[in-house]
Amino acid sequence: MINRLITQLDGFSARTGDFLALLPLLLVLVQFAVVLLVYVFSSGSVQLQESLQYINALMFLGGAGYTAFKDEHVRVDLLYCNFSERGKTKVNFYGTLFLLVPFLVLFWHASVPYVTDSWAILETSVESSGLPFVYILKSTLLLFAFTLTLHAAADLLRHGKALFGEPR
Repeated sequence: MINRLITQLDGFSARTGDFLALLPLLLVLVQFAVVLLVYVFSSGSVQLQESLQYINALMFLGGAGYTAFKDEHVRVDLLYCNFSERGKTKVNFYGTLFLLVPFLVLFWHASVPYVTDSWAILETSVESSGLPFVYILKSTLLLFAFTLTLHAAADLLRHGKALFGEPR
């Protein structure tokens, strides 16, 4: 049962990453359009320029869980690389439990009111011609927390099973 849950959580992370992998191309195309409008047609669009922030936020904040799933996150690797597999498993389990989980608890605690307040007033851009969806931009914070929480759960199950065996 634990293996199936880990597989489902990892599968969600993988599908999220596959979907979000299209965003860098979209970012480049939108940026190209902005440059083309400004320098070729002497025109511009604040909304198009602001959309770059939305794409960037979705790409990086949404991709946090995928990055951790692929073990591509930044790691200070002075000692870790010399550890045995069991030592690495301990570092991953206890690091997730005592560093990532408390961070996520605090992050959820701080970001949920921030995002819900934005949704409550349907917050818009301060620029009158900007995108009227700032509440959606702020929601990417919850996407970050969600994908990273799912990854943390999968890691705790995976490394806990390796350290302590599968519970009966």
